Amino acid sequence: MNRRIAITALILAFTLSAALSSLAQQPSPTPLTSTPTDTKPAAKPNGEDQQEPVKVTIEEVQIPVTAFDAYGHVDPTLGLNDLLILENGVRQEARSLRHLPASVLLLLDTGGDINSAKNIRATREVARSLVSSLGQQDRISVMQFNGKVELLQDWTTDRSQVTRALDTQLLSLKGAALSPAIDAAVDQFRSQSVGSRHLVLITDGVESANTKPGRAEALKRLLASNAVVHVISYRLVSRESINEDLRIVRNRDKSATPDDVVNSLPGVQGPVPSPYLQLRRLHKPGGKTFDLDPARRRQIKEYEDAMLEGELMLTSVSREAGGSIWLPASLDQMIADSAKVAGLIDAAYLVTYRPSRALASAGKEEVRQIEVVSRRVGLSIISRRSYVAGDH
Repeated sequence: MNRRIAITALILAFTLSAALSSLAQQPSPTPLTSTPTDTKPAAKPNGEDQQEPVKVTIEEVQIPVTAFDAYGHVDPTLGLNDLLILENGVRQEARSLRHLPASVLLLLDTGGDINSAKNIRATREVARSLVSSLGQQDRISVMQFNGKVELLQDWTTDRSQVTRALDTQLLSLKGAALSPAIDAAVDQFRSQSVGSRHLVLITDGVESANTKPGRAEALKRLLASNAVVHVISYRLVSRESINEDLRIVRNRDKSATPDDVVNSLPGVQGPVPSPYLQLRRLHKPGGKTFDLDPARRRQIKEYEDAMLEGELMLTSVSREAGGSIWLPASLDQMIADSAKVAGLIDAAYLVTYRPSRALASAGKEEVRQIEVVSRRVGLSIISRRSYVAGDH
């Protein structure tokens, strides 16, 4: 098993590296702006010909950063002089540092194949907690994915619209089209400011076999979109239910039939018990079940391995994109962590700098490495590690 995990980690590292190095194949939004400005000359007397306006292009790179003090708390006192910015190892001069309202896209995994811990109720509670903790000026959009990808709520600052979508539109279906969902998320960000994009992915990391071949391309586009990626993972929350499913002898739970349906069945009539009485008895929990199906146990074990593989992949992507992955061990902790994610989103700064090597000189979809470090003792910085600089 350890050898298998090690091989999986190497494959994921290679996939992420390939995604970065092959960005040239897919134009995507980038964390830079080039702003043309018209400068008109003074009017000439006697109707002389006017000169054409002079256009000046201002090149600027925008990088979201988060600062933490020596105790791991968000530091609200960050200043420009606290930062040292390196682009491909060359020092850059920071131009501005400010807070902006965030554009937060919730990407919710509602696939329901095997993992009983990942369910609509839990996902809804986690998402609602995050939404209620975000700043009132933040723009929010909601998407869900199972066997398909669906936009539930377009961009809005109206919290009531978002919670209504969460309460009424989440639907559990088989499948987990993770890569198409990431592609759709990148497209959804196109209308939002480059420097304030945050993707919050709530998932167990498992992807359906039929969509998995598109993963490298989807990750490449995500890294080029300049979205900060935050992941709230179901993997540890699912551990207890997965272990229970793997047991040969298990406690019997009640049937999957809704309580309302069972309670609506006819009762006992006359001296002979109604045939529905046995159905009521079978609906109640109790007793033991024996699982001697090796194929099912193998399927559960493969799902458990797939969750670990997904965790490794999402950890790499979130760190590359300047975010983090959260691995809570209970639903209560997931809800608490979602509020922390919202706090990090609203605590993020947008730092800008004019690159010493002009963006116009970059090759097509050229990837430039970034390092943002602290000059202040006890202060640590989290930021993305690269951006796309070439023609886009």
